[in-house]
Amino acid sequence: MSALRLTGVSYVVGRPLLEGIDLELRAGRLTALSGPSGSGKTTLLSIAGGLLEPTTGTASYDGAPMWLGTGDPRPEVAFVLQVYGLVPILSARENVSIALRARGVEPAEADERAEAALARFSIADLGDRQVEELSGGQMQRVALARGLCVGAQVLLADEPTSELDEGNRGLVLAELRREAERGAVVVVATHDPAVVEACDDHVALDEGRLVRVDIGPAPAPEPAAAQATAPAPAAAPVTEPVPAADPGPEPAPEPAPEQRPAPEVDHALFRRPSDPSGPA
Repeated sequence: MSALRLTGVSYVVGRPLLEGIDLELRAGRLTALSGPSGSGKTTLLSIAGGLLEPTTGTASYDGAPMWLGTGDPRPEVAFVLQVYGLVPILSARENVSIALRARGVEPAEADERAEAALARFSIADLGDRQVEELSGGQMQRVALARGLCVGAQVLLADEPTSELDEGNRGLVLAELRREAERGAVVVVATHDPAVVEACDDHVALDEGRLVRVDIGPAPAPEPAAAQATAPAPAAAPVTEPVPAADPGPEPAPEPAPEQRPAPEVDHALFRRPSDPSGPA
C-alpha cells in the first residue's frame, strides 16, 4: 500500500526546527501528529507536502519526491492550513470551487461539487456568504471542505478542529476517517488529546525530534462472502442417508466504530515540563 515517507529529514533556519526524522505515514490510516507549540508539527507537514525543501533528507510518496523545486505541492496532495488560506472577497462556495477549477474541473461541475463539499460539514446554507462574514469555526469548515473536495491521495491537516465545538469536531473527524478509508494518507496535527484518541496512529514531536511513534493494529479484514450462492457439486450416490450440510458459522459482524483500537495518549506530550499550565 502507498505511503508517505520522510527519511533522514532535518530542517535548519538559524537553528534546527527538525532533526533526523525517519517516518512512514501509511495510506488508509488516520495519523495524529502531536506536540507542544514550536515542536515542529507545521514544518513537518510542510516538508511532507512539498511546500518546503528539507535541509537534509528526503520526503517521498510512492517513491516520487515531494519537493518539486517550486514550493508547490504535488497534485496528489491537499492541505488544510491552520490559517485557513481562504480568499476573503470570495464566497464560501467560490473558495471551494476555485480549488477544483485549479485542477481542471469545469466551472459548473466545480460549483456543484463545492456545494456537496460544504454540505459534508453542515454549512451548505453559507455558500453565498463572503468568508469575511463567517466565524472562525465556519471558516475552518470551509477550509476543510476545500481540502477534502479534491479527493487527494495525501491530505495534511494542521489543527483542523481548533475552532470547533465537540459536535463539529466529531463531524470533522468522521469526514477525515472517510478520507482514510477510501485509501488516502491522512495526517492531522493537533493539540487535542481527544483527536489523538480518535486516530489509528500517533506521532509525537518535541523540539524537532520524534519522541513517540505509536502504530495501531491493522483494521480487521472484511468478513468472507457467503459461499452458498453457487450450487455445491453433486454428491456421489450413497446407500445411507446424508445429513444436511452444515452451513458453517455466520460471518463475524464488522466492529462498531467505537470499538476501533486507539493509540494510548500520554497527555504530558502536549506540554513542556516547564509549562505546567498546558498548551498555549
